[in-house]
Amino acid sequence: MKDGAVITTIEGIDHPIQQAFIDHDAFQCGYCTPGQICSAIGLLQEGKAHTRDEVKELMSGNLCRCGANQQIIDAIMDVKGGELE
Repeated sequence: MKDGAVITTIEGIDHPIQQAFIDHDAFQCGYCTPGQICSAIGLLQEGKAHTRDEVKELMSGNLCRCGANQQIIDAIMDVKGGELE
């Protein structure tokens, strides 16, 4: 279905959100981390989320069952803050 398309996987990403996930201990079991990071990058690039509640809503499709949701939102907000400075 994607013949000829450029597809970037988690291994090909170099983005500040990765360090923010480390800084905010946003990893638990690690199962959902690639999807969380890819979704966070998309959210940041789209520029639609401006508040914690908007980030939480837009990330709601990628819930972490281990309980790292708060840290994931913290990491995203940290990167957003860096983008606004």
